[in-house]
Amino acid sequence: MKYVVLVEIYKGNYQIGHSSVSLVEFGYTSIFNLLKKIKIEVTMTAIKTNFNVLVTCVLCFLIAANLVNCFSKDSACGDTHGCWGDCDGGCSFILMWTPAGSDGVHFSIKVSFSSFAHQWAAFAISTSKSMQNASATSCIVNSTGIPFLPENSYNAVSGHTNTIVTNPLDGLSDNSASYSNYNILTCALTRNNTNSDPQVFDLMTDYYILFAKGPATKEGTKLQHYFTATTDELVDFQSTKDLAGGVAMIKPFTSILIMLSVSQIVLFSM
Repeated sequence: MKYVVLVEIYKGNYQIGHSSVSLVEFGYTSIFNLLKKIKIEVTMTAIKTNFNVLVTCVLCFLIAANLVNCFSKDSACGDTHGCWGDCDGGCSFILMWTPAGSDGVHFSIKVSFSSFAHQWAAFAISTSKSMQNASATSCIVNSTGIPFLPENSYNAVSGHTNTIVTNPLDGLSDNSASYSNYNILTCALTRNNTNSDPQVFDLMTDYYILFAKGPATKEGTKLQHYFTATTDELVDFQSTKDLAGGVAMIKPFTSILIMLSVSQIVLFSM
């Protein structure tokens, strides 16, 4: 009896928990367009072998895709700059900060995106490892790949609603941004230590840092994030500690592989 092993694709989307996540957002579209066409015929006695080969091949593809837009960690981390990111051989995102005395803290976000230009990246600070009750600062890339100015926003206590604060640029200075041909956004700014708006948190307090990125409209409005991470510990922005390895997150390609090997491989009789 022959069987066919198929990778189940739903219009380029995978179900992660209760959220449908577009594979485009992870930059894996071309890989899964290829997988849609794959049809591997095996006999029952060879199913296990061919299944392992398929999963191994998918793993190699996804790891390769995950590393395409990686960049090197800055050597100043832990010296003149505090740093936090997912750098393990290469980085897909990193937040760097330097205390600037009475002027506040100078931040730099560096993050890789897929090939789609409508994107945003943000760091937020909170007293818990939650996006709720968090003060966020974002950088947004529009449809032509030109970064917008950063903005301050707030995530409400009652839910995950993000609202731009009354004066989104108040307390931000020295803004600069660039978007490379390799889909890497670098955004720098100085944020005041204090702000009259209670939704823009005081940087003299220690916080957990949260990072997120997601799609945006061509007008520059942030849409629901597709990637988040948080520090394992509270962070002092008046120090220059390198939080190497301090990332709590599930990498996108790992999540997809779990589903491929557990719930998204369908066997049926011909």
